[in-house]
Amino acid sequence: MSGVNEQDPRALVMQHRELQKRAELLQQQMTMIRMSADESAKALNTIEELSNVKEGTEMMFPIGSGSFVYANIARVDNIVVDVGAGISVERSLSEAKEIMEHRKERLEKAFENMSASLSKIGQQMQAIEAFISRQQQAQEQAQVPR
Repeated sequence: MSGVNEQDPRALVMQHRELQKRAELLQQQMTMIRMSADESAKALNTIEELSNVKEGTEMMFPIGSGSFVYANIARVDNIVVDVGAGISVERSLSEAKEIMEHRKERLEKAFENMSASLSKIGQQMQAIEAFISRQQQAQEQAQVPR
């Protein structure tokens, strides 16, 4: 971290707190992204399984909170996919799979970018901590009578 040696320790403590807040926010965002990526992976698995299902097959589908409903599959040629901004469209299984794969890839890339940012923040925090620790040790040594 450049310029650490020239900064006021109080300013560094404030900077450290700010970095800590940013790190916590990033971790929360990463958790949400991971959940969305996992949901996309589940949707992909379901789409792949649907390609092996015959029309009229009875299946259980989740309705939330660990609850399921039995349903007969009327059609397996098309499914409705959320494409963002609250818009859903009907697509073939292969097109839906492509949409979900692309979404999952974007989420994983965003997660990787945030992870890299979190790592940089961690390095900055460590540099500040090391500097403050060295400053405290120097002050303690200066106060020790010889």
